[in-house]
Amino acid sequence: MRRLLLAVFVFIVFGIVLSLVFRNHQGYLLLSFNGWQIETSLLFALAALLVGIWVLAVIWRILVAVVTTPSSVRGFFSRRKTRKARRSLYSGLEHMAEGRWSTAESELKRLADVHDAPGLNYLYAARAAQFQGHVRERDRYLEKAASSRGSSELAVLLTQAELQRMAGQTAEASATLTRLYEMEPRHPLVLRMSAEQAMENGDYKQLRKLLDSLHKHSKMDAERIEEMAIAAWTDELSQHRDVGQLTGAWRKVPKRLRNNPAVAKHYAECLKSIHEENEAANVIRNVLKQQWDPQLVLLFGDLRSDHRTDQLATVEGWLKQYGEKPELLLVAGRLCLRSQLWGRARSYFEAGQKNQSRPDALLELGHLFEQINDKEEARQAYRKGLEIRVADSQQLVGRVEGPSAPVSAAARV
Repeated sequence: MRRLLLAVFVFIVFGIVLSLVFRNHQGYLLLSFNGWQIETSLLFALAALLVGIWVLAVIWRILVAVVTTPSSVRGFFSRRKTRKARRSLYSGLEHMAEGRWSTAESELKRLADVHDAPGLNYLYAARAAQFQGHVRERDRYLEKAASSRGSSELAVLLTQAELQRMAGQTAEASATLTRLYEMEPRHPLVLRMSAEQAMENGDYKQLRKLLDSLHKHSKMDAERIEEMAIAAWTDELSQHRDVGQLTGAWRKVPKRLRNNPAVAKHYAECLKSIHEENEAANVIRNVLKQQWDPQLVLLFGDLRSDHRTDQLATVEGWLKQYGEKPELLLVAGRLCLRSQLWGRARSYFEAGQKNQSRPDALLELGHLFEQINDKEEARQAYRKGLEIRVADSQQLVGRVEGPSAPVSAAARV
């Protein structure tokens, strides 16, 4: 319509210009052909020529329209179907967001084959089926998505792995993730899901292979990666009962993890289990030079080192470095008790009771009083420690069970 109006406007302007040019001098045109002669003014001849060109153009357009009508009709209906398919996709996604899984599935699959990207419809239809617990339908949609034109194999496999993990299909999810890892070993989501799957399956060997890539490419939370690394390497340490193999496994542990208290504690426990307690003591010393950890201190006190004097001196050095921590006082007292230094042991145990009484410290104090034949003091220490332990147990049970229901008057009677 705009083109027609523009053409009319141009003709009018052109006609006005011609009329002004030929107002006083209209000119003369004579055409002679095979005995025929046409005489007219130049202005009329130009006007007739323009009208003739316009008529020919209109006839040409009509002929073209007649010839191309079938394809034009097909194109019209095709575009109409495409618009409907697009609206169907939008409607399905909206129902997905609203949690209307059944309606979303119906909308997404209804015109999927007409859509420009049918794989997208089937991927979301698979999710809708998953949320309804229809596993077979979900797999059928995933197969259709994989065979659809222009579909991304990566997108299909990522969706499949995610849905299989959600459904608890451990073996199937592991197989899909293995294929994904072969395709895209640096893809952040592939690394994340592969690591989480390995962690859940207890496949720590596979998890150790992924750790370096997780740090570089996954963009996962650093604390979660650290948690995975601790689990993976403590499992590796647990596999060895020979001191040579255990030491070799420890050397494979990344340096940043060797100073992690949880990993160092596990390694020290492994060394203790094969009676390499001197080496376990050295491991704990190296970590506690840099950071405080009460569990490492308690483990250090349990070690039966060949050098008791050095072991006690180490603990007393930590007392100067970290202050009178209850765990340090307890361990120092135990080491003095083991060396029959009764006076120093008693002073350490009693110093540990100043801020808060500990059942384990009271137990050791009772042992001390037994060694020096002070049975009354031993009995009081045992009794006080038992009362604290019972009170702690009751508090723990109360937190687990929650507040008790009020007792009715009839029940009280």
